Amino acid sequence: MKILVLSLTKKLKKTDKTEYLKKFDVLKTADNTVDVVEGFDNSYLLERKLIKAAKNNYDLILVSSPLNGKNEETAFRSKFAFIIPNGERKIQKSPKAKKKGRRKKGEEIETITYNRRKTHVFPVDCGDTTAYAFSYIKTKVVYINSDADEEALKDLPEMVFETFTANSEAYPDGYSLQEKSARVLTFFERHFPIRSDPKSEKVRKTVMLTAMCAFIVAAYLFVQNIYLIPMHNNAIISDIQTIFYEGQNGKNSAGSNTITKKNWKKLKKINKDIVGWVKINNTKIDYPVLWCKSDNAQEQYYLWRNYKREYYQGGTTSIFMDWRSKKGMDSKNVILHGHHMEDGSMFADLLKYGAYSGNMKFYKKSPVVRISTPKGGTQTYKIFSVFKSNVDESLGSYFDFYCGKFKNDSQFLNYVYNLRIRSMINCPVNVNEDDQILSLVTCSYEFGNGNNFRTIVVARKCRKGESEEVDTSQATLNKKAVWPQCYYSRFGGKRPTVSTFRNEYKKGRVPWYDGTYKGKGSEQLPTSYTAPTQPKETKAPKSSTASKTQSKAKSKAKTKSKVSKPKTKYYTIRIFGSDTKKPLLKKKVKSGTEIKLPKINNYSKNGYNYTFKKWKVRISGKKKPKYLKTSAKKIKVTANTKILAVFSKKKIAPPKPTSKPTPTTAPTESPKDDN
Repeated sequence: MKILVLSLTKKLKKTDKTEYLKKFDVLKTADNTVDVVEGFDNSYLLERKLIKAAKNNYDLILVSSPLNGKNEETAFRSKFAFIIPNGERKIQKSPKAKKKGRRKKGEEIETITYNRRKTHVFPVDCGDTTAYAFSYIKTKVVYINSDADEEALKDLPEMVFETFTANSEAYPDGYSLQEKSARVLTFFERHFPIRSDPKSEKVRKTVMLTAMCAFIVAAYLFVQNIYLIPMHNNAIISDIQTIFYEGQNGKNSAGSNTITKKNWKKLKKINKDIVGWVKINNTKIDYPVLWCKSDNAQEQYYLWRNYKREYYQGGTTSIFMDWRSKKGMDSKNVILHGHHMEDGSMFADLLKYGAYSGNMKFYKKSPVVRISTPKGGTQTYKIFSVFKSNVDESLGSYFDFYCGKFKNDSQFLNYVYNLRIRSMINCPVNVNEDDQILSLVTCSYEFGNGNNFRTIVVARKCRKGESEEVDTSQATLNKKAVWPQCYYSRFGGKRPTVSTFRNEYKKGRVPWYDGTYKGKGSEQLPTSYTAPTQPKETKAPKSSTASKTQSKAKSKAKTKSKVSKPKTKYYTIRIFGSDTKKPLLKKKVKSGTEIKLPKINNYSKNGYNYTFKKWKVRISGKKKPKYLKTSAKKIKVTANTKILAVFSKKKIAPPKPTSKPTPTTAPTESPKDDN
């Protein structure tokens, strides 16, 4: 008799044979050959060893493993719960119950009956313990716990064979036969619910079909977003790049001022909204700049369109100018937007300048931005700030970097100061009030999602007679960069206090400024202004007795005021109408004050009528917004509150055609593009 012993343990021992394995020597007799293999106690590995042993024609496989706090039956069932059914499937095949073609109307479904083998488990009494024997791929297997003594092991093979022989009539080869039936179904009947299906089968088929449809849709969207859209975008970008660089030796020549008027004329024929070209070396950023003059806070035309005016919600190949840069490429701050595309196109490469800290290697490779325009040729902009910012107050106080124009030089310099203290890199580029700056903005995902976080790269225009090179060896990482509050909430630390340019200039802490500061006008920014610190007042010295009496009186007055007058809390309320950037009302009021809601007018725009429905209220500290009733006229302020008007949108029906005769000649004027 050829016997294989599989001794299972939780930890494999490095020694060849332990005292534990020596007890299986009692199985060795003149008629028996015994192979002992030590293995890891795992059901998957055990099944592989059983399959291998069955192929090697062993007469008996003895599996021994510790109980681990379980009884013999529980340990056996948990170990062989999946092994026994898998063995049944390996020795028998279900009949092919398939019908080719379609079923004729009124034709009944045929049924095939067959016998299915079911493994029978025999308990074998071995004194103080119980062993369990069964057939696995027509090979006899017995399981016994590792605590069994040598006396129980000695007679175990003979007891197993006697048990199988005694039950050979009822369970030939250790299997019982169960009668099963299968319906002969067509392809449609096998995969789609039909009337004759039992309820469980209908549910199974419905779930499978739903899962299949979901998989197909997901696969289509994956292929579309990862392959089809990038291929289409790359194709149309390649076309316009060919036109832009036509007649030049290569794309790198864009750095020189060699773009001819012919190139711009061809671009303008494609789209009159092309006002420039942006390029950064060592990146994919090499695209036309579009500017739709009718853009506003509610709509930016090229947000989901490319330069051919093709619309796609998943992101398009367009670098477009922000509506706040009112003078286009001549604005004091030229703000350009670009999507963060998954294929690395558009402005995705801006994130190479840094994620949670600055990337010095990449900055030293690409410290400048090239901008070409029809009138000004190709100009160089030197990068002086790379920073991250939130555009949602849920991530912290909001720094409004969307400033296209400035009231005066003081406001501009304070804005530049805010850009530099937030920069992850201390760039060796000077800035003064006479400079024009360029801001490149894209979505970022370090905190929140792309809807509420941004990466911004800011550069200033190279001055007349100034070298276009940047001494990047002087650049350093800014370890004290000011981040939004979400950064400190995640990584710890305290957010530094933000001062103003005027205060820091007086203290000599703005080495990057090389102008002649006059200090005139307000330097207040839209939302990020911090009140400047005032110098301490100097008073004439007083006598010691007088000062003591006054200090005592002041301390008494303070204690009385603390007891008698509780602190009143003030909160800011902002109410917005159709314009979500400029509030109709912004007011700081006491807690509990009732504010009257303004009347909201309906309006029409871009072929749609917008009708006021109700108010949407966002209270600080609460994630879900609150909706007021249509009849609400007042609201009680108990926290910082933001109220927005909610409109219903309805398309305006086109006018009905009149019965006037059509003109015989075509109009002389060409129709304007609707941007």
